[in-house]
Amino acid sequence: MVKLHLFMVLKTLLGGLVLSSFSQENPPLRYMQVATIKSSINEEESIVSKYKDTLTNDLIYLCKSNNDVPLYYYKNVKGEVCFDDECRLLDIVVYWNITGRYLGFELPKEEFLSKYDHEPFSEKEYQRLHTLLADSSIPLDAVSFEKLVEQPQNEEGTVDAVSGATSKSVADMVVKGAAYTTYKLWNIVNGPTMDIVSELTGKQLTPTLIHRILQSPDNNDRLWALNRIDSTTELTLDLETSLLEIIASNDFYLAYSAIQSLDAMHLKSTELQQRLFSTYPKANHSIQKELIKKLLEAPILSSEVVTVSRGLLLSLNGQQLDDILKLYSKQGVNDLETYKEVSKILDNKNKYISKKAYDFLINIQSDDEFIMERLKAYKN
Repeated sequence: MVKLHLFMVLKTLLGGLVLSSFSQENPPLRYMQVATIKSSINEEESIVSKYKDTLTNDLIYLCKSNNDVPLYYYKNVKGEVCFDDECRLLDIVVYWNITGRYLGFELPKEEFLSKYDHEPFSEKEYQRLHTLLADSSIPLDAVSFEKLVEQPQNEEGTVDAVSGATSKSVADMVVKGAAYTTYKLWNIVNGPTMDIVSELTGKQLTPTLIHRILQSPDNNDRLWALNRIDSTTELTLDLETSLLEIIASNDFYLAYSAIQSLDAMHLKSTELQQRLFSTYPKANHSIQKELIKKLLEAPILSSEVVTVSRGLLLSLNGQQLDDILKLYSKQGVNDLETYKEVSKILDNKNKYISKKAYDFLINIQSDDEFIMERLKAYKN
């Protein structure tokens, strides 16, 4: 009975060790950047669509959430990477964000990348490859495959590709000892497929999806979305709020791009005009100028914008005042209350500023007695 008990204990322990060894298997090697849209618990990846890459006839897969939100694209890459007359099979999955930006790569279980001497990549080398693939500005597309390594001649006078070192001109653009692998993967990730997936997403854009992309922590994603807003894009409250948050941010180029994304059709909304101008007081001078330029495109200037801007007149510097008065002139602002507020600027000791007000009031040719008296006093 004691022996039976000991046998059962040993069986349980051995079973636990077996399960433990399975649970501790090395997971597939996977290196990923920040995603454009991070799927939440309620948006599990459940829908996969496939498209044909017309240039290579390879399949590209789009993974969507169960709410039909595009999350990322991926492609299975299998082929040979050859050097020194020997080839190694490359078996890897590469990923793109929905904007076309590189997302990452994954190797199947037990698969690994190796260098020309068949030595497996180290962790540091995987990280370097990941960094290189993410940099679309590297000019590896301008380098010919034959120029990747220097090919010295051996004693017989023939080319010795085995001992050929990475060409100095590309050494900073590749993983040392893995120039061919780096070259091949970089051109796959940053080649035409990048544009293909970007176009595929472009065909699926909705105001909701644009809003989600504008929440990306990556500025390239956000610029991608801003550049695809046009007169046909409906500005939902969420999307409008995202645009205004960007305009009010400290990133000049993003703010500028957000302003430029607005169309005259959008500015038919007086509420949008008001929200847009609400960012004016705290914006830097360059963005302030762009805001006024955009409001010049409005079909009709909101009376609320006129009222709010009128309250700022006495505190504006010369350039700001010039911009606001040009806005009034272009938009045909002609209410007496605004004219009287402008006339108060005639008392400004800065002659450049007061002259701006004088020129504006002279051009409108108001017959209001109060304004005419102030003009006369200024001229004298």
